[in-house]
Amino acid sequence: MTCRSEQELSCSLCRDKLKDPVLLSCNHSFCRDCLRRHWADADSPECPVCKRKSSMDFPLIYFTQSESELLCRLHSEKLGLFCVDDETLVCGGCRDSDTHSGHRFKAADEAVHDQERKLQDLLKPLRTKLTLIHQIKGNCDQTAEHIKVQAESTVQRIKEEFKKLHQFLDEEEEARMAALREEEEQKSEMMKEKIGALSREITALSDTIRATEKELRAKDASFLLNYKAAADRVRQQPLPDDPQLLSEALIDEAKHLGNLRFSIWNKMKEMVSYSPVVLDPNTAHPDLILSEDLTSTRQGKTKQHLPENPERIDHFISVVGSEGFDSGCHSWELEVGDNTAFSLGVLTESSPRKGNPWSGLWRLMFCSGEYKSLSPSDTGSDVPVKKKPERIRVQLDWDGGQLLFSDADTDTHIHTFTHTFTDRLFPYISTWSDVPIKIVESKVSVMVEQHS
Repeated sequence: MTCRSEQELSCSLCRDKLKDPVLLSCNHSFCRDCLRRHWADADSPECPVCKRKSSMDFPLIYFTQSESELLCRLHSEKLGLFCVDDETLVCGGCRDSDTHSGHRFKAADEAVHDQERKLQDLLKPLRTKLTLIHQIKGNCDQTAEHIKVQAESTVQRIKEEFKKLHQFLDEEEEARMAALREEEEQKSEMMKEKIGALSREITALSDTIRATEKELRAKDASFLLNYKAAADRVRQQPLPDDPQLLSEALIDEAKHLGNLRFSIWNKMKEMVSYSPVVLDPNTAHPDLILSEDLTSTRQGKTKQHLPENPERIDHFISVVGSEGFDSGCHSWELEVGDNTAFSLGVLTESSPRKGNPWSGLWRLMFCSGEYKSLSPSDTGSDVPVKKKPERIRVQLDWDGGQLLFSDADTDTHIHTFTHTFTDRLFPYISTWSDVPIKIVESKVSVMVEQHS
């Protein structure tokens, strides 16, 4: 038999003579290690020469480099047998030797197919794992991009909020400076008028005193001659009241500076709102749209492309609050308005976010004009409600083991769950309606504590 050409016996990757040669379905051969290293850096198995994708994760062993390489080095016989126990090619001499005593053998051609199947079976979990890793990597790539989008969006929102605060402070500063300038102008004008009046009195009195003193310096006869006129001039000069300093003439610094920061903060409460529950966008189902301030949600028209992070809910179209409760009493109100399909309640921290979360979910559901209560121990019970509430109050007494729903406008009781809670609970909202459900803002007040 004619030996193969030198080119056919060379590896296309390392250009050296083939070592442990392997053959692809496109009939290109490579050293086993060279191809393994090449594929380790590649996204998918393909021929390095023709780029044809391989249908197998690793190719067949290629034995026929030359006729001489099919011979046993020990016995110079054809390697036509496969030792099942040692999983290696042998010749007839090897089979009869003590080394392979008691071993099982198959014809090489027959063993190829059997070992291929075994190797394919060994590769199955690797292929499965590789597919999973590719999926997770894809999710990580998407998450990395989403992080950038989140950061840019959050920066913009922070800037907008601070812009509003800066505008408020600028306007408040200008108003206080205007009040100070107005007081300065009023009191300066008042003081100017006072000084003018005093100056006029000084001039009149000075003129009279000066003229009279001139008469006093005259000789006896002259003095007496002009005495009557001088005395009449003095008597006729009006004698003003004793001059008084103006009270409250100075700038009221205490009014402008006293508790300045507190006064501004107290006034700021008119533009500041507080939400007892803030929704966590990282948990929101892709069908939900959240408001920029994270206090309102509704179902969108199209599904958003969001990362499949572990916290994201994928079963119900729902979202949970950013803060959970594992003690104490908590209350929040939700404006449901004309929304016709929603669920409100609490979800445990340990409840699965992927798949059905019923095992840790207590909720009041409104759908098709009816109210139902659902919990881990109740798949659905009717809840009679005479009048559909516009706002629903949710009250959680974690320590007392109660979750209560009521009409926030009429304070009418709707339903109460009783359960011994052991896990952290998160406020839960689900809606499959485009009418927003909004968390009602709490009133902000400033209280001064007096010390005795």
